[in-house]
Amino acid sequence: MSDVSVDIIKNRNGEAPDLPSGANLSGVSTAATLQVTNLNPTHINASGVTTATTFSGSFKSTSTPTLGLGVTINSSGINISGVATAGIVSATTLYGDGSNLTGVAMSIAPISYQPDINDTLVTRFSGLGIGITFTERIIAGSGNVTLRIAGAAGTVVENFGVGSSVTIANNTVSFTPTANLEGNTVYHLSYPSGAFTNEGGDVSYVGTAYTFTSGALVPQIWSMGRNYSGEFGGNYTGARSSPVQIPGTTWNSVSLGIGFVLGTKTDGTLWSWGGNTRGVLAQNDQVERSSPTQVGSDTTWNMAEGGTECSFSIKTDGTLWAWGNNEKGRLGLNAGHPAGARSSPTQIPGTTWSSISAGDDQLYATKTNGTLWAWGSNTYGKLGQNNETNYSSPVQIPGTTWSKVQASYHAGVAIKTNGTLWVWGSGIKGGLGQNNRTSYSSPVQIPGYWSEIAGGAQQFQGAIKTNGELWGWGENQQGELSQNNRTEYSSPVQVPGTSWSKIAASGNNMMAVKTDGTLWGWGSSSYGRLGQNTGPGGVHKYSSPVQVPGTSWDDVSGSMSTDTSFILTKLA
Repeated sequence: MSDVSVDIIKNRNGEAPDLPSGANLSGVSTAATLQVTNLNPTHINASGVTTATTFSGSFKSTSTPTLGLGVTINSSGINISGVATAGIVSATTLYGDGSNLTGVAMSIAPISYQPDINDTLVTRFSGLGIGITFTERIIAGSGNVTLRIAGAAGTVVENFGVGSSVTIANNTVSFTPTANLEGNTVYHLSYPSGAFTNEGGDVSYVGTAYTFTSGALVPQIWSMGRNYSGEFGGNYTGARSSPVQIPGTTWNSVSLGIGFVLGTKTDGTLWSWGGNTRGVLAQNDQVERSSPTQVGSDTTWNMAEGGTECSFSIKTDGTLWAWGNNEKGRLGLNAGHPAGARSSPTQIPGTTWSSISAGDDQLYATKTNGTLWAWGSNTYGKLGQNNETNYSSPVQIPGTTWSKVQASYHAGVAIKTNGTLWVWGSGIKGGLGQNNRTSYSSPVQIPGYWSEIAGGAQQFQGAIKTNGELWGWGENQQGELSQNNRTEYSSPVQVPGTSWSKIAASGNNMMAVKTDGTLWGWGSSSYGRLGQNTGPGGVHKYSSPVQVPGTSWDDVSGSMSTDTSFILTKLA
């Protein structure tokens, strides 16, 4: 027999028949009753059996009626092991159109991570987009994605609200830190359970947490503006109106003096280049150098500072060294010009120096115990001693909680550990921000809480508050205060923006870096020093911030000269 298509299959005596090997049963699915003793599935092709109203017998000769392996028929119905007939379906393959299925299972699982789990080369810049791409389209659930340093109990860097600062686009979530990551640091990223759900809102992401490591920072040093004495270190002279890189990738710190540059490297060596008036390059001569040249063979230099015809550097042991012009005692060696001039490093007494800043002819330095010291010229009382006497050795400015200090042309500006801002010296043109034009020979406070400071070669200063706001005061002839005018201000006025991180003044202009790694400048752009590609001979004045190309700038420094360049730090 080849085909059997009947409503009931039974022997005439009610006994189940034995079907011959090779029988093909079609249409059985419509049978009201199917009763057989043995259907051998390896020999009998029975299609549509699952829709029979009644089935008795077996596809194989066993004591318990079964439909193949794992399928059991009993009084409660059909039990298929590994496949649930109600609730969640866990089968890996499902046939049919699914039109009658209820409670269809789904899961929200990541396809890819940014950055990858355990990644060790993550960029440190805030432009980094962090996120996950999922297998399903999702919507916001609740909670915060948390970025921490190190483990789950580490310091919180930033929280990102799922319903606010996290962007969702189809099946991808992303968010961007508002500040740069630290270099070579392990970060912990936590996505809470329920942070995201499917579009129907009935299935939540179960959450995850993992770590990644930011890549080691490789500082690059760039410059722009005047290059009269080879300050760019590239063995050439001539101004540049766009940033050019100074050779080397292992710089630890750099400082721009008037016409020369000092830099320390990560191996502890000290380098100098540019003009060499009064022996500021510490090469025991006064010969200019247009390429970086190592100072001696010492490998314990930590930081350096270039001034007006004078140079300073601090070693890892806390000692402070000076060389160059010593007029008005600016080298702090208790000796005067010209007999006191030095063309090689000479130690200033003390072993706990931590930072130094050079003005026109005055110096400020901090020690590890929080004290602040000054020496050199004291016109306008800029040494903070309540007098105008010059000092050729360091004298202490009252207080023991000083944190940062910055020299301005004829003034000083400093921040204490509690974030308060203090100024002293010349108040001409409102340069001290006291709503007057009075000079002060002792520190006076500017209200607010501050984190970064800058002083120009003219009578103006600038500072960044702890909330990222940038403010300036004083002279504004070249648009130095970025107020879209050239009006002097004797009280602080705000520069547009709230994400400033670093600031520097050089001559009659300012430059500042934002937390997103962008670099901006305003004021005079003579010699192309604002990086606007205007040509080295072009003189333009910008009274509002203009951006220098690039998004990975980290720091900026200037000098007291009115026609010098800027030194820029980029992290790659």
